[in-house]
Amino acid sequence: MQDPHQINLNHLRYFYEVARSGNMRRAATRIGISQPALSKQVQALEDTIGLQLFYRTPKGLQPTADGEVAFNYCERIFGHLRDLEAALDLRRKGSAGRLAIGAVHSISTHLLPGYLRNYRKDYPKVRIKVVTVRSRGVLKALSEHRVDVGLIAEEPSAPEFSWRPFMKTPLVVVASPRHSLTQERGPVKLDRLHREDMVAFDAPAPTRRVTDRYLAKTGVEPRIIAECPSIDTMIGLVEEDIGFSILPRHCVEREVTSGKLVVVPIEDWKLERTLYLAHLAGPPLAPTVRHFVDLFPTL
Repeated sequence: MQDPHQINLNHLRYFYEVARSGNMRRAATRIGISQPALSKQVQALEDTIGLQLFYRTPKGLQPTADGEVAFNYCERIFGHLRDLEAALDLRRKGSAGRLAIGAVHSISTHLLPGYLRNYRKDYPKVRIKVVTVRSRGVLKALSEHRVDVGLIAEEPSAPEFSWRPFMKTPLVVVASPRHSLTQERGPVKLDRLHREDMVAFDAPAPTRRVTDRYLAKTGVEPRIIAECPSIDTMIGLVEEDIGFSILPRHCVEREVTSGKLVVVPIEDWKLERTLYLAHLAGPPLAPTVRHFVDLFPTL
């Protein structure tokens, strides 16, 4: 490989856009140059680093293993460049800039829209990006500067993050109106859930771990017949009477109000989940991010 300082930043950007598009023509249109010119720029990058970055297939361009490595580094490089552009823009325009938020699905779908509505009342010129992934994916995106702030369902442990809890949300037992649990009068005894068919989060989900620990303490072991990473899929399965589930109350308000789901009262039921706001411990937050963070309470 030649001197790494000879890598042209424009060549990297062209490669990055092609890798994102998976198609030379679409990437050329997005960048605003001709397809032959773009192809030459990508070839120039491959010549500079001495590696093939794409497989040319009938279905389009697929990154090689080396191309995947280059793409991951480009994500970070252009994430830092976006940070620079946003910082300079903030200093020129005050409240204008960008805000990139990473959030778990239950927050991005059921809580975040309300916060963003309030945020945009005061900062309508800020460009907003929302990335929805698991809690650990949010933290990875934070550490790689791909998002500015994270809303997650488990407490960060790494010292690179500054975090605080902003909400405790009850976890409730929900079932279809046709389910036998909803036919009983008064609160249901907790052991009634033992060996009952259950729709659960998949194992990596923080809520699954919280729920498993709580039930294990009581000696109750439901029969898990379906595991899902998506809370919307879980809600759909419960609506179809596949089984009961234990879900954050704020995620099922609409279905409970419409009568599609019923919250089953359980004797001595005390289970909740803590939600956290996180960002990098340094450098200081940009004003666009600080204004958003300030919307959230501290428990």
